[in-house]
Amino acid sequence: MEPGDYPRLGPHLPGRPPVAPPESAGFADLHAWLRVFDSDRVHFDAQWRLQSEVADAAGPGGWPGWCGLCSRAVAFGLPSHAAGGHANLREEMVCPDCRLTARNRAALSLLTQGLATETAEVYLTEQASAAYVWLQSHCPRLQGSEFGLDEATRPRLQAWYESLGGKGELVERDVTRLAFADASLDAIGSFDVLEHVPDYPAALREFARCLRADGRLVLTAPFADASAQTLVRARVLADGSIEHLCEPEIHGDPVAGGVLCFYHFGWDLLDAARDAGFRDAQWVRTWSPREGLFSLWTLVATR
Repeated sequence: MEPGDYPRLGPHLPGRPPVAPPESAGFADLHAWLRVFDSDRVHFDAQWRLQSEVADAAGPGGWPGWCGLCSRAVAFGLPSHAAGGHANLREEMVCPDCRLTARNRAALSLLTQGLATETAEVYLTEQASAAYVWLQSHCPRLQGSEFGLDEATRPRLQAWYESLGGKGELVERDVTRLAFADASLDAIGSFDVLEHVPDYPAALREFARCLRADGRLVLTAPFADASAQTLVRARVLADGSIEHLCEPEIHGDPVAGGVLCFYHFGWDLLDAARDAGFRDAQWVRTWSPREGLFSLWTLVATR
């Protein structure tokens, strides 16, 4: 697949009206992205200026647009900006109906594109989340999991999961040692989890092992689109202690309240995916002001 040829996100659920889908382009390495970027810097600079003004242009009512997952016109919420803070176009832009952030909406569109949702075997590396609950309503065979459940956190998280509309009991799984049979899944979604896994190559190998031929991994994580190499922020030493190579960065987590970020990934994550057994891997950039999706990067790998 050539840079810029990544298929536009097509209708992925029955009954979606015939509207133009978000534009996405996939890139196999940093050089492919830079060739496109350098060939049209005026275009990309204009996009950057536009998205830097989104919050102010939206005002307190939010950004008016169209949610492709809900198939309806909505106003995407920017609560941080409304409260006087800095808007986060990746972690906000929340649809009031599906309750999904821009990051999750872009990733779920890529995950479900062309997928037979009624029969597909799908696994998400999360469960107590709005993203999982949304997909559960469309994929009857969906499975998910959490990590680090104990007697204190399980009841609290189960209650939260049910308050979101989730069905069934929470399941605990370690993404570096999954219990799924070889070649048993059609798709895997992992949304901002991999950066918290010290041995992330082991998780990628497990994802590849569990997917059927042509199965799809869709993954989001902190990504530096100008960096060839992954930034290692912390690592686990032989005695089990953690060595911090950068100032500790803690991300919000529904189980632990906060979880350490070990990596900010670069383009070499694609090489790690290929080494793990994926025949194709690309970082996919989605840009669609209409759907409140501004320069969002998602890794898509095919088994």
